[in-house]
Amino acid sequence: MIQSPGHQARTSRPKQSFYSHDVFRTACFFCRPRMYAHKVPKPQATAASQGGSLGGLSVLTNTRPVDRLRFQSMLVFKQFDSDGDGKLALEELDQYAAYSAERFGPAAEQFAPLYEKLRAEAALAPSGCIDVESFIELVRGQVKLASNNTSFPRSVFNDTELNRLGWDSALSPTEVAAVLAIFRLLDFNLDNYVKLEDLRKAQGIERELVADKLEDADTNEDGFLSFKDFLTSYARERPVILNMVVLLAHTALFWFILNLPMLDIPVKAVLCLGVLLKPQFVTAPVIKLYQILRTVVDRARAEIEMAGDRGRGATA
Repeated sequence: MIQSPGHQARTSRPKQSFYSHDVFRTACFFCRPRMYAHKVPKPQATAASQGGSLGGLSVLTNTRPVDRLRFQSMLVFKQFDSDGDGKLALEELDQYAAYSAERFGPAAEQFAPLYEKLRAEAALAPSGCIDVESFIELVRGQVKLASNNTSFPRSVFNDTELNRLGWDSALSPTEVAAVLAIFRLLDFNLDNYVKLEDLRKAQGIERELVADKLEDADTNEDGFLSFKDFLTSYARERPVILNMVVLLAHTALFWFILNLPMLDIPVKAVLCLGVLLKPQFVTAPVIKLYQILRTVVDRARAEIEMAGDRGRGATA
């Protein structure tokens, strides 16, 4: 290492005593003017680093729900992010508003406060645009409002079809409506089908579900999924005991109708036909009662286990 002449002169000086050197150096330190270093401002976190990015690591630093709807919303976002900068201009937001209005029908009137909130946020943002996270929250609000709107699913399916879809998937009417809202947003051509090619572009858990379930749901292998196919990825496994209870309830109702002495045979036939056409009048109360009993049993079991843990802790 090459040393400067000043450094060599300092190192070649003879050692001085504590009072003649160290005290003098300390005094000079406190007397000389302080030099304050200017703080270099840290670069502002962009949408890509705040979880607005479509990258994988941003999910780890994001406290928002990391569920299927998040990655599905990102697919919709890409359709309107024309320049691929991870932001939506107000013009692009207006395009999305018209896009969603076509898919939600009258239910889209409830979305006005959501759009007003986004436009207010964009007005305060330096870029004047909307990032991915804000868009995801918009989609979450739309799905929630649409799922609680009884007219929305009935604008697509009749009551019989909705009840059949709910029974086959073991989902409540609100849950079926929520899945329908997601399906309509992913139906980019508005032809009542979702392309598997579009879903394969998803990230995270949505990509895994596409590979595990939705690929198999395309039974005719034409690359398109109907709503019924798409719903299979949300379906729950119905407990065997619940199926048996529902079957027993229908059997008991038919037996009761056929054994009513005051009714004529034509009336009995009409009542039995009504039960066949509207099975939800029987299945809905039975499923609701089963869920209540299941909740009570699970809660009692949990309390018994917690009491046992407390007892073992006290004895220990």
